[in-house]
Amino acid sequence: MEWQWTTLNQPDAQGYTEIGRALKHLDKTRVESMLQHPLAKRLHLDYYPGVSDLTVREILMQKYPDLQPHLPAPLIQDLDSPVGDIKLLAALQHDAYNIFEENIRDLPNHNPSYDEPYYSSLLEIACQMKNRKQFVEILLDNGAGPNIKNRFTGMPLLHATARSGNFEVLKLLLKKKGIDVSLKDNKGRTILHWWARVSEKNPDDKEKLENCFELLHGKGFDINRCFKNKDFSRSTPFSTAVDCGNIGRVVLMLDTDIDYSTWAHMNNILVSAKESFVKTILDYCFESNGEHVKSEDLKVTFKFDAIINMIDYDLLLHHKDILKHPVLSAFFNLMWNKLKYIFFFNVAFYVVFLAFLTAYILFSEFCNIQMSSGTANITNGLLSFNNNKVTCGMSDDWQYSISRCLWYILMVLWGLLCFREVYQLYEDHMDYIKTKENWLELLLIIITFTSCSGIVDSIEANKHLFVFAILLGWFELVLLLGQLPLLSVQTEMLKKVSLTFLRFMAGYIVLILAFAISFYILFKENEVGDEVVLFANPFISLVKTIVMFAGEFDASDLPFDTLPGTSHLIFMLFVFFVSIVLLNLLNGLAVGDTRKVRDDAEIVSLVARANLIYYLFFLCSALPSFIKRYINMSTDFSPNTQHIIEFNDLRSLRRIITEKRERNKKQEETEHVENTNLFAEIQMQSKKRQQMFEKIITHLNIPET
Repeated sequence: MEWQWTTLNQPDAQGYTEIGRALKHLDKTRVESMLQHPLAKRLHLDYYPGVSDLTVREILMQKYPDLQPHLPAPLIQDLDSPVGDIKLLAALQHDAYNIFEENIRDLPNHNPSYDEPYYSSLLEIACQMKNRKQFVEILLDNGAGPNIKNRFTGMPLLHATARSGNFEVLKLLLKKKGIDVSLKDNKGRTILHWWARVSEKNPDDKEKLENCFELLHGKGFDINRCFKNKDFSRSTPFSTAVDCGNIGRVVLMLDTDIDYSTWAHMNNILVSAKESFVKTILDYCFESNGEHVKSEDLKVTFKFDAIINMIDYDLLLHHKDILKHPVLSAFFNLMWNKLKYIFFFNVAFYVVFLAFLTAYILFSEFCNIQMSSGTANITNGLLSFNNNKVTCGMSDDWQYSISRCLWYILMVLWGLLCFREVYQLYEDHMDYIKTKENWLELLLIIITFTSCSGIVDSIEANKHLFVFAILLGWFELVLLLGQLPLLSVQTEMLKKVSLTFLRFMAGYIVLILAFAISFYILFKENEVGDEVVLFANPFISLVKTIVMFAGEFDASDLPFDTLPGTSHLIFMLFVFFVSIVLLNLLNGLAVGDTRKVRDDAEIVSLVARANLIYYLFFLCSALPSFIKRYINMSTDFSPNTQHIIEFNDLRSLRRIITEKRERNKKQEETEHVENTNLFAEIQMQSKKRQQMFEKIITHLNIPET
C-alpha cells in the first residue's frame, strides 16, 4: 500500500495522522508496514492522537513492544539552519534556551507555524513538550497569543496543554491576562472536560491539577454551568471524571459551592455509577494529618461540601450500603453533636407556638360555648378587644386578660414563624419550594392568620379554620419529630402505608362511587330516629359508603324491604368486593409495606439521620451571620480523643487512612524508581558520549614532529 508521504503527518479534524488512525483501529500490519518503509524516518511519532494523553510513540511501545526496534528517532531540526523559524524550533527541541532567546527577538513573527511534519505553531509545540516552561514564558512575553487554536484540528492551546499533562505550563497559561477559558474544541469540549479526563502520571500531578482547578474557578466564569456543560457526545466534565475514574477530580468538583441544578446533575451521575466507586469517593472525602492512626494527635478533616452534596435521596436509595460507610457515619455523628442544639431549639420553638395556638383555639371554643348558653351578649364570635371588656361571652376582667394575653403571644410567635420561613425561602430558593413540609408550614401560617386575625367575621367559618389549624399543626409536629432516627421507622411506616392506600384507592375509587350511587337510589328514603337520613344525597351516600368500606355497616338500619332482592344483592356484592376483597387487599399491602420498612429499619434510620443532617445544615445556613458565628461548623476532630463515633467506625476509619497512606507511599516509591532508572540511563548515555568524544579527540590528535 502506498501513502502520500508529503502529507503523511497531517492530522485530520479528530487529531489522527495516518499511523494514528492505524493504531486507533489496532491495525498492526499496517503500522508495521509503515515503520519498515524506507521513508519511515520522516514519521512524526511524538504527537498526541485524538483524545489520548499518550503520544503515538508511547502507545506503540505499550501495545506493540516488539516493534520498538523499528521506531524512528524523534524528529529534531538542525541548530545551524539558516532559516530563523527552523532555528527557533531546533533550539526548542535541543533545550537550548540561550539560542532561543537570542533569535526570537530577531523574527517578525514570534509564533511561527510549521507544516510537514508538525502541523502546529511554535507555541503549541512548546506547550506540549516536557520541561519547556521557560520557552513558553518567553513566547508569551513576546506577544504569542494564548487563545490560539490548531488550524487543522481546531483544538485550543489550553486543551492541548492539559492533554499532554504539562500542568505547570497549564497553570502558566491560566495566569496569563486575557486568557479565554470558555473556548471549546470542535467536539464542544471545554477546558474542564480535558481537565477532568487527563491522567495523573506523577505523584505531584494531583496537587497541580487542584491548583489549575482553583485558577479556573477564579476566572469568573459560571462554574455551575461548566460542571454540567455538555459536549457533542452529551458528556459533562463531571460525568467525564466519573467515567475516567478520576476520584480526586470528582471529589474536587463535589467539594464546591454549587447550585441546585448542578447538585441534581452530579447526583444523577453518581446514581448510575457503581456502588464500589461511590464508596471510593467517600474514602477521599476526608484528610488526615501525618500522625499515627492510634496517636492522640491524629486529626481528621472532612470535605464538608463534598459529603453534603452527596446526601441525596435517590443516591441513598440506589446505594443504601454507603450509609454504613465509616466516613459518612463519623461525619453524621460529628455534625449531629454540633447541630443538635439547633434542631432541639427549632422543635422547642414550634412546640411553644403549637401550644399557644391550641390554647387559643380551645379558649375560643370555651368562650363560644358560654356565649351560646347566654352568659353574654355579643355581635360576633371573635376574640376582639374593646373598651367594654366583653368578648365572646367573657364578662369579667380575668377572662378578658387571659384571652388578650394568649392572642398577643400567639401573634408574636406567628410573626417569628413567618420570619423563619421567609428567611429560609430567601436563603434556599428552589430547595425550600421543593420541600413538601415547607408547604404544610406555609398553609398552617395562612390558616392561623386567617382564623386568629379577625378577618373572618363568622364563628362557624372560624370553627372550620380552627379544625384545619389544629390538624395541620399537630401533623407537622409528627413529621418534625419523625426526623429523629429513633422515630424515623414509625414515621416512614405512616408515610409508606398512607401512600400505598392512596395509590391503590385511586384505581378503585370508581368502584366505591358506583356502590355509593346505588345505595343512594336504594336507601334514600331510609330515616333513623326523627329526621336523620343515612343516604339523603349523593355526597352523604359517598361518605357513608366509605365508612361502610371500613366495616361499619349498620345493616339493621337499612330498609331492604323497599326493593327486596335487588337491595340484598347489591349489599352482598358490596360486602364481597369492597369489605372482603378490597379491604383485605389493602391490609395485605399495608402489612407488606410495614414488614419491608421493619426489614430495612437500619437503612431507614440511617436515611433519616442523613436527611436530618441535611435539613439542619440548610437550617443553619439560613441563620443570620451574627448567630452563625456562635455555631462551631468545624469539620475536623480527633477520633482517638473525641469519642463521638462507634469503635467499629473508628477501626474502619483507621484502615482507610492506612490504605491511603500505603497507596501514596507506593506511588512515591514508583516515582523514585523511575527517577533512579532515568538518572542511570542519562549517566550511561553521558558516559557513552564521553567515550565517543575521547575517541574522536584521540583520532584527531596529530603527534608533534
